[in-house]
Amino acid sequence: MQISKLTNQGMERPRNEDSFFAETNDDLALLVVADGMGGHQAGNVASALAVDAARDFWHKLNEDSTLPVEQTRLALKELILYANQAIITEAARNTSKKGMGTTLTAGLLRGSSLIIGHVGDSRAYLIHNEGIELLTRDHSLLEELLEKGQIKPQEAKTHPQRHILTRAVGIDNHLEVDIYEREIEPGSALLFCTDGLTNQVDDSEIKNTCLEQKDPHIIAKTLVDLANERGGHDNITVVIATGIGGQHD
Repeated sequence: MQISKLTNQGMERPRNEDSFFAETNDDLALLVVADGMGGHQAGNVASALAVDAARDFWHKLNEDSTLPVEQTRLALKELILYANQAIITEAARNTSKKGMGTTLTAGLLRGSSLIIGHVGDSRAYLIHNEGIELLTRDHSLLEELLEKGQIKPQEAKTHPQRHILTRAVGIDNHLEVDIYEREIEPGSALLFCTDGLTNQVDDSEIKNTCLEQKDPHIIAKTLVDLANERGGHDNITVVIATGIGGQHD
């Protein structure tokens, strides 16, 4: 397995409010993206605090990598709840940071078994020869409108309320965390990304880029460059793992 991670400020934002973490050790890997909430105070601080929690989780996990699946699932949820409290506590200490928040999508891969903890509208994708699958559900007003049939998919990219989140880390003490589990086929790729990518580059383009290239560093740079070529309206972050579980024969 190879991992690449890349973040870019984009073409319009005054600073980068995205943060990321990605590490691997033998057949264990942790992939994390966090997008500080635009329009809120100190979104970059919120996403950095979330990634700090992920880094601590990774170090503890490596100290006890024999955790059974059930405990690992709970630990991943606790990671996000811990990040939630860390952000709330920091915001309470400093009024200039009041209201800051972040998305957080964290994937723990052990062998071919993937567990994802997810809050917000950053995304996790699985890419393989058969296609591309979105593994997470956006916690956004836009997603709710789409599910209710109140807007059409072609209206989504320009909808005036497309940036409104319905769930985020650091906003409420009572945070609901989505947990997803999936077995990964050998030779697949995993992509974790912020919406600075997915608002500019569609799923088919992401799939084609991942399938055409084997080097994750080239994939990451190609995707970021594409988003910037389309306007780069937001910060762009991608974390990609390729060659999971070896290649197909």
